[in-house]
Amino acid sequence: MKVVIDCDPGNGIPGANVDDAIALAFALRHPEIEVESIWTVFGNTSAAEGRDAAARLLRELGARGPRLLQGADTPLSGERAAWRSRLDAPGRSPEVCRRWGVAEPPHRYGAEAGEDPLPALAADLLAAGDGVTLVCLGPLTNLARLLRHAPAALAGVERVCLMGGFLARNEDVDTNFAVDPHAARAVLRSGLPLTVVPLDVTRTTELSWERWTRISAEARARSPEDLASIGRWLEPWLAHSSATRPVNGMWLHDLVVLAALVEPGLVARARRRVRTAERPPGKLLRDPEGTEVDMVTAVDNDRLVEAWAEAVLGVRSGA
Repeated sequence: MKVVIDCDPGNGIPGANVDDAIALAFALRHPEIEVESIWTVFGNTSAAEGRDAAARLLRELGARGPRLLQGADTPLSGERAAWRSRLDAPGRSPEVCRRWGVAEPPHRYGAEAGEDPLPALAADLLAAGDGVTLVCLGPLTNLARLLRHAPAALAGVERVCLMGGFLARNEDVDTNFAVDPHAARAVLRSGLPLTVVPLDVTRTTELSWERWTRISAEARARSPEDLASIGRWLEPWLAHSSATRPVNGMWLHDLVVLAALVEPGLVARARRRVRTAERPPGKLLRDPEGTEVDMVTAVDNDRLVEAWAEAVLGVRSGA
């Protein structure tokens, strides 16, 4: 399966989520996935930081095939300051920095001066050819800009699979849709075949310290170098997530999207009609008049973690 992965990885950055990196590692190591290229977008990190994080992961895993491109660093509206400040705040905490083993908050940076990344993304997608699946693990700005300014580049896209939206009956939103609600609305209205994995499902996942300890014990003999490199960025986030979120360890948000593609028995799915709300911006709603999508409605967490451990580290970890 040919995929282009659009993401906002934060591996190695104090306070930044590593679920993108976990999903990328799975995609790069799974025998049925051919990663054509990796794009980055602002979100969990800036697009430039995400590019550097993805490059580190590619080096660590010895993956030389995928192309790496930096995408949009601002939402369609151009208003990014409030969300950027909120998402970067944890990494400014001395306590958080200690979890990552650094003495003080590192310099955080955003977009680099240069040309609009859109033409390069459009050319890259055309180079991927027909039958490509576009996997969106961050805000949907890159895809929305292609829809608006270079729709011909999407001719070879067979399906878009994305993590985003929160259907819970409250005012809460997920970051991917809320950071750029205009992009989320444009993608839902695009007419592209969509598979949506909402936050309601990904918050039922869990990688606990206990499970990670068992995986590590098995991998130490089989894949010691991979285990060491992955542990350096996974374990600080696991500690931070355990201390700051209502989960016994960490959620595996983005991994569900890749697993649903190549391990379909791990998930349940249904056709749903949905739209995004004006208030709060990016809120996902069920609507009989909305866009029909293929929605993942449940995931088998134990088998999900096992599939990741086997693909990435070559071990089978019991539940």
